[in-house]
Amino acid sequence: MDGGGERLPGGRPVIGFLGPEGTFTHQGARLLHGPGADLRAAASIPAVIAGVADGSYDFGVVPIENTVEGIVTASLDGIVFRADPVLILREASVRITFDAYVSSAADAPLTAIGSHPHGIAQCARYVGGTGLAVERFPSTAAAVRAAAQRPGLMAIGAAGLQETYPVRVHDRAVEDHPGAYTRFVCLGLSGGPALPPAHAAGLTWKTSVALTPSWSHPGVLAELCTQFADQGIDIVSLASRPLPGFAGRYVFVVTVDRDRHAASLARAVRCLLHDGIRVKHLGSYLSDHDTAGVDSRQALVPPPGSLGLAHLDEVTQIFPGHVRAL
Repeated sequence: MDGGGERLPGGRPVIGFLGPEGTFTHQGARLLHGPGADLRAAASIPAVIAGVADGSYDFGVVPIENTVEGIVTASLDGIVFRADPVLILREASVRITFDAYVSSAADAPLTAIGSHPHGIAQCARYVGGTGLAVERFPSTAAAVRAAAQRPGLMAIGAAGLQETYPVRVHDRAVEDHPGAYTRFVCLGLSGGPALPPAHAAGLTWKTSVALTPSWSHPGVLAELCTQFADQGIDIVSLASRPLPGFAGRYVFVVTVDRDRHAASLARAVRCLLHDGIRVKHLGSYLSDHDTAGVDSRQALVPPPGSLGLAHLDEVTQIFPGHVRAL
């Protein structure tokens, strides 16, 4: 299971994932590649991506976005800013729920609580309520493995890890927001091994690109988005990442609801090029994003403090600039 093992000639494809065994990424890798896949644990997200780039792994699985914490910047930056042609090949979503674990070896006073930073953030109320010192680990499973060896440490990790490590469940479902999902992507090299056909129901196409404007001016982001809207293309997600070495300049990572072969997407990309935008293809892939965790019956709830037209007087106090009557 550990990374760095021998590759067998003519054997199954080797898949790297953020380890150790029992991480949410491990669940994502099993979902994407099946329980019988040759999975190799890596110590970090950059190690997974580097292993794909240098051929140590045929494919790699990393988290890309959580519905509570947002974009996983280590994964996104590792794809956007590499010179190697590492592409997203497929995406799958895993339901996220956290349990709190302690060592099953012996009872001892608890002195610390630990997890991956995203796990700590998604269980902030529970973590804060313990009053324990907080420790951060490379992954949730690494924290649980450490708790098995340290009776004074409580760890937050995926449900069911008492089957993998000598720990017992202290509390169940300790997350702040039940029903969260994390999306995981399978990475591969351009021109490398192909994934088997996907047969799961409800999969739709997405294409991700990194767009770098040649200059910055008011409305540049609106102009980028307009090129897709003019072609009837829906932007599924939009993220900005700082352009290293250029303070105040950004790369915009745009994901749209089209296969890269779509004529409408080709027209939008050509328009972007004519506008002086540099375009990097990050992958065109099947995803379950339209179905995983989506409840069409649930009304949209904006962040607390959001204002609508019914609060126009309050909005005017915040933005008092003179506006001609509409």
